[in-house]
Amino acid sequence: MVQSPRLYADLVWVWPFLSPPEHYVEEVESFRRRFSDHGVARGASVLHLGSGGGSIDFHLKRHYRVTGVDISPSMLAYAAALNPEVEYLPGDIRSVRLGRTFDAVLLHDASAYMTSLDQLQQAYETAAAHLVAGGVMVTPPEELRSRFVQHRSSIRTRTLGDRTVTTIEMDYDPDPADSCFEKTFIFAIREGKELRVEWDVHYNGLYDLEDMLDVMRKAGFRAEVSRWQLSDLPADKEFPLVTAVRI
Repeated sequence: MVQSPRLYADLVWVWPFLSPPEHYVEEVESFRRRFSDHGVARGASVLHLGSGGGSIDFHLKRHYRVTGVDISPSMLAYAAALNPEVEYLPGDIRSVRLGRTFDAVLLHDASAYMTSLDQLQQAYETAAAHLVAGGVMVTPPEELRSRFVQHRSSIRTRTLGDRTVTTIEMDYDPDPADSCFEKTFIFAIREGKELRVEWDVHYNGLYDLEDMLDVMRKAGFRAEVSRWQLSDLPADKEFPLVTAVRI
């Protein structure tokens, strides 16, 4: 049995070092433009599926009435402390049904944890179930086969107060024939003169974009793909952002 990632449990405190709200200003603006282009006005209701640590909601809440859904109690508590104005509810994005609809849905990097196309379709079906006809979902596809690099690694360091965390992130696909890969995080944590190391392995989905769009259509969407242009994305590579309208 695959264990739940530690980042969503006992290592939840790492989020300000790994994924703070200030990292998402430009990204959220890109989502808002897609929402606006499809008639989602300021003050509209937005469902964030897989809301995680709340860093995206920190910006969304300034423009919309946000409801976040996440499977991790630790993440829900962390996000609620950051965003007390936001409604947070427990749920699995593959199956949760809230019994109401929203003007828009954001499905962000939680889609990465759908390790089969069936699971991915279930997440899209959840989005569709919470939208009226003509409602819009914005979703940035996570790792695509076309840009996956075996043993790709990155490193970054952030200091808050007397604690410094250096994060090493590594990708490894043990079986290119299946639809998932391993993403490993190693955290070197310096507190004063003391150093300790923690690690965490995540299992993420790996797909071709056309396969993702196909299951999106099966879930009841008409998908539009545009280039996702952010200042921290390499200009020489294509990063798609999908805006999908509920049929």
